[in-house]
Amino acid sequence: MAEKDPTIVPHPVEPVSSGKSRGPLTGLRVLDLCRVVSGPYATQVLADLGAEVIRVESLPTEPEREFDATTPFTESEAFAWGLNRTKRSISLDLKSAEGRGLFTRLAAVADIVVDNFRPGVRQRLGIDYQVLSEINPGLISCSLTGFGQFGPWASMPAYDPIVQALCGTMNFTKNHDDGAPVRWGIPIGDIFAGLYSCIGILAAVLDRDATGLGQDIDIAMLDVMLALNSYRVPLALSFGQEPAPSPFEGGQGTVPYGTFECGDGQWLAIGVANKMWPAACRVIGRPELIGDERFATVSTRHSNRSVLVELFTEVLRTKPADEWQEQFLTNGVIAGKVTRINDVFQHPQLRARDMLVEISDANGRTASVVGDPLKFGDPSTWTAPTLLGADTTEVLRQLLGLGDVELADLAARHVIYRNDDPLARSTPYRPSREVNEQAIGRPLRELRVIELDGEEPSKAFAAQILADLGVEVVRVDRPTGTEVEPYPDDAREAAYRCGLNRNKRSVVADLKTEAGRTFLHALAASADAVIDNYRTGVLERLGADPATLRTVNPEIISLSVNGYGHTGPWAKFPAFDAAIQALGGGQSISEDSAYPGEPVRWGMPIGGLNGSMYAALGVLAALRLRNVDHQPRQIDLALLDAQVALLSYRVPQALTFGKQFLPEPRRGGSGSLPFGVFETADHRWFVITITQQFWARYCQVVDHPEWIDDARFATEPLRQQNEDLLNPMLVEAMRAQDVAVWKSRFFEAKLPGAGVATIAEAFAHEQAVAREMRLDLSDPVFPGGVAVAASPLRLSRTGPSQARPAPRAGTDTEAVAAELGVDLPAEHAGVQVRLRQ
Repeated sequence: MAEKDPTIVPHPVEPVSSGKSRGPLTGLRVLDLCRVVSGPYATQVLADLGAEVIRVESLPTEPEREFDATTPFTESEAFAWGLNRTKRSISLDLKSAEGRGLFTRLAAVADIVVDNFRPGVRQRLGIDYQVLSEINPGLISCSLTGFGQFGPWASMPAYDPIVQALCGTMNFTKNHDDGAPVRWGIPIGDIFAGLYSCIGILAAVLDRDATGLGQDIDIAMLDVMLALNSYRVPLALSFGQEPAPSPFEGGQGTVPYGTFECGDGQWLAIGVANKMWPAACRVIGRPELIGDERFATVSTRHSNRSVLVELFTEVLRTKPADEWQEQFLTNGVIAGKVTRINDVFQHPQLRARDMLVEISDANGRTASVVGDPLKFGDPSTWTAPTLLGADTTEVLRQLLGLGDVELADLAARHVIYRNDDPLARSTPYRPSREVNEQAIGRPLRELRVIELDGEEPSKAFAAQILADLGVEVVRVDRPTGTEVEPYPDDAREAAYRCGLNRNKRSVVADLKTEAGRTFLHALAASADAVIDNYRTGVLERLGADPATLRTVNPEIISLSVNGYGHTGPWAKFPAFDAAIQALGGGQSISEDSAYPGEPVRWGMPIGGLNGSMYAALGVLAALRLRNVDHQPRQIDLALLDAQVALLSYRVPQALTFGKQFLPEPRRGGSGSLPFGVFETADHRWFVITITQQFWARYCQVVDHPEWIDDARFATEPLRQQNEDLLNPMLVEAMRAQDVAVWKSRFFEAKLPGAGVATIAEAFAHEQAVAREMRLDLSDPVFPGGVAVAASPLRLSRTGPSQARPAPRAGTDTEAVAAELGVDLPAEHAGVQVRLRQ
């Protein structure tokens, strides 16, 4: 067992403050070992939640640039401003015994360590959780990798397009049956794994608040992307309905739905819910369609969707996108124009909700960064990222008690690197640490969250994430026959119920009646939080608004998640995922190379699913903050805010550096190639992401060793210059073998490549099987059970609870009423107790 270092000097304890600027993680210290996107995105969110984040970086390989107020931004620097603001930087040589010793001593006075090393690296460096937890039992460690810490693919190189290809959704992300599957232009595999890491870390923090013990968290990008298939998994695995490309249909079967070209060549996403159908017909000047028997109901519109899509395609080409958008929205129909990343922040709703923040460095240079969708932090306190090693001296001096002589010696021997120029950091280093002398809060399994009715993933999936962590989630459903948006078939209804509602309980209450509201208030009195996705004004009418709920429970947390939030000029407008994807910027850079100019919507509802992760994170963060100050919290989460947060490093690159983001289906984010989706001999699709380190091996694997030293392609810059010559050669080479051959060859050579999988193939993949990402749950409706995706959260000590089936609406009404002491006989007019028939 490792011994505690007697030279560790305790650092000052920051008093608990209940001020508005206090974040849920204020006083907690994070050591950030991450690089590139996924890990830095996670630790950036932790910093926004108030944590003190210290980047632990390698020693510089070349002299640092000198800066002043006139120094222009480079693209890589703008990238760092987007992912590393408000963090500190120390520089250690972790390959040396002394450097590792310094890190170990820092871990003893830290709360959280986050890394995205390849599996085995932590162990080789001697800084894995087993070692660090012996020194600091309360330490929380999170390791974020492409494929996780175990399984046959654990050691394979992982890039975002590979994970997108393997998860099953890319297979039906396209506009044309003869087109290629499309990788979404934003690295959602990286970013969503980062968000799930934050959820796991917050859950572990809450558990530590109750027990004093830390734990290790294993997050795999592939696990996360598999889990986000949610309701598609039962459809594919249990009902035999493998999703096909459906660019003009919503997940619940809504038609018309999707992105249409307008008269000015721009594209508009629309979504016509059942109650919006008459208004949509009047907007397009075709009121006679309202009663047309082909389109009169959700079911008939779904059956005749090809005719309806053709009709809307023709009509929308008669006016410009802005004109259609205004007409649809003012008449209560969902619409949103596909917006370029460089133009996203001109949207008045984003401006009104402070989603663009200006930060400055010590030299006076200013850059634009994306705001905080959860609104926990105080953007006025955000600072530019400090330069490499700018905080080494102060961190080691204040946290470990090292003196000037020892620091100078370590620097001279290249164990550490110090950049002591005052202009290298944005603000003086002030250590922040909160020591709990006694446990605060309760375990997650003792918490109760109310989920108000509706299958929108932004709310339902968020509640399922919490339920998987052990929280008791009670879903309040509407009475039978009052569904807002009926499903086109029973299989889709069951898929949504099972894919979004496991581990929950369900009660039925009519909140439009006094009896129903009385039941809700009794439930709220015993709850810790309530989640809804209602539009502005609805909660007040139902007696479920935060102010009313606080009269029965003064500490209750209210989180409302909807399209545009409850403030700003677009707050009154409805939203579906199609509009959120279009307005958020990512769709503008997602296209098939064979159909240039056509934006492609990701096959799963990114807007809602991304919102669900932020919503779960918001509830956990608010619970943690309430443990400290016992104050209620009201969170107004907009899906559009959360969507543009995905732009992260692109915001300073676009708005400050001036980079133009255009679709590049054949190039990686850093310009790398060969890259993209290629057809194989058996007319399947294979994704490759070849950076310079893999170029020679790739040439050998595809039987073209002569390319290795070809003067046109030998380096990445040369390949970029000659990509018009190279890409046709790549297309021909990849068509030489079946997808199975490429899978085998790439795996044996440890090259980053993967076949585009269906959902069934994705969950049968050897890595998904090894990680047990498929769950087969019993079901009250289907005796054979229903397959769903497992939780991607792997916490070493408090893993996901035993999965329970998704309940039918009202299953638990009588039991919950009895627990609350509420007398609700089955014949009560306000609450329907019986199950749906």
